[in-house]
Amino acid sequence: MICPHCSLLCDEVELDTIACGLREKALVQLTRFRSNRQANQATLEADVPNPNRVELINALELLRNAKRVLITGRIATVQSARAAIRLAAKTNATIDCAEAGHAFRNIQAIQRVGGFTTSIAEARDHADLLIVVGDDSMLNVCPRMPTALCRPGNANQTALLLGQFSPIAVEAWKEAGFDAWSVACNLEDAPKALMQWFRFGANHSERENPTQRASSNLLDALTNSKYTTVTWAASTLSVSYPDLWVERLLQCIATRNETHRATALLWSSLDGTFQQVSTWLTGFPGRIRFQNNLPHYDPLEHKYENWVSKTSQASSDSVVIIIDETASRSSFEEDRFQGLDRQCQTVFLTPDSAAFPTCVAGAESEADMFRADQLVLARVAPTQNEKTIAARNAMPAHYWLGELSR
Repeated sequence: MICPHCSLLCDEVELDTIACGLREKALVQLTRFRSNRQANQATLEADVPNPNRVELINALELLRNAKRVLITGRIATVQSARAAIRLAAKTNATIDCAEAGHAFRNIQAIQRVGGFTTSIAEARDHADLLIVVGDDSMLNVCPRMPTALCRPGNANQTALLLGQFSPIAVEAWKEAGFDAWSVACNLEDAPKALMQWFRFGANHSERENPTQRASSNLLDALTNSKYTTVTWAASTLSVSYPDLWVERLLQCIATRNETHRATALLWSSLDGTFQQVSTWLTGFPGRIRFQNNLPHYDPLEHKYENWVSKTSQASSDSVVIIIDETASRSSFEEDRFQGLDRQCQTVFLTPDSAAFPTCVAGAESEADMFRADQLVLARVAPTQNEKTIAARNAMPAHYWLGELSR
């Protein structure tokens, strides 16, 4: 079972009881979406599967006359990513996932230096040393991270929390079953610190000072580890240049592989699904513009922020399609696209859209998406407590995208 709100693989029995602030806020938003649909349901024609045919025809006309098209939003599922890319190719559009670029921090680094990556299952079953780089916000976003990575019934796993972790976070890793250690470190310097530790050598084991015994045991674990996994959550990194920071960390892991097995566990958010699908279909992880059905990749020029900034005045030949198939904490209008509808033509495919309301993927409709390590595809079905019959006008986002591709 995979949680549709944090993309973390969870046990189905515990999914409804886990304390997760992010999930609770999303469920509150989902309740509001459902209430709005029920209030509007009385005005819908019960015998027509698509009561918004007029709005759909108008949207198709906008796309036919558009000279500039942007497709963006919170795209969480494989089906919607495929449909969005197909529509972008047909309309010569720019397409970019409108998250904060979390997945791209990892992707840009891997494009430059490569990477040794692993999955949650492999790290759990084989790694004897887990290095977690970050701070307490990692557990706020994914509270089940320690449990998901701990090998049941095995006490030989060491977890080094490198960064700014509180005693509460350390205790959470110990309760999951790890021999957990915390080392305070400026996150900016974490890649350099790891490189130094990996190259420290075994001479520290000869120290006899009792005050150094604890740190000596930790250095033993670092030096003698046969399988080291380094993990971080791109969405929680508070460093100056995240992609360069990740690049240095990947280089450190590559150096470690010269003598020992070491891997990176890229802990991503829901936007990673779009990046994966885009790479399958186009060879590029998003931020592309289509011309004559050919994708042109430019990670700086084709960011959705650049497209929006160039739309500085009212224009009928500029169209933006905004997709949201999540129970987001804030709407796009309030978050990143405020006032955009006054500058160009805007089509919203969101759960609370009046014209094209969508279902929340994994909560109201079945969906295929990648889990947090972005290596394993999972089919997400609504849990028993969330399962509901969506209003008749609410459709999966890929349905509306398919209609717009006609």
